[in-house]
Amino acid sequence: VWEQTIALNESSEVSPLLGFAFDQEPVQNQIAQCQSIVDQYQKSIVTGSVDPDQYIPEFLDKLEQAGADDIIAEKQKQLDEWKASNE
Repeated sequence: VWEQTIALNESSEVSPLLGFAFDQEPVQNQIAQCQSIVDQYQKSIVTGSVDPDQYIPEFLDKLEQAGADDIIAEKQKQLDEWKASNE
C-alpha cells in the first residue's frame, strides 16, 4: 500500500490554483445571506423530506436573490487577478 501511495503522490499534478486565497470581505454580506438560505433548505432537501422538484428551484432562486452570482463574480475576478500576477 505504501508503494502505491508513494507512486500516486509522485505522479499527481499540482493544482494551478495552489496558493490562491479568496478574500471574502467584498461579499461578506452576500455570503452570510446565502449561508442562511443554505441552513434553511439543506436538511430538508438532502434528507428527501420535501419535493425536490419544488424546493430546489426555490432554493436556487433564493440564493440568486441573496447574491450568489455576486460571490461567484468576485471570486472569479480575484482569481483572474491572482493568475495574471502569478504567471
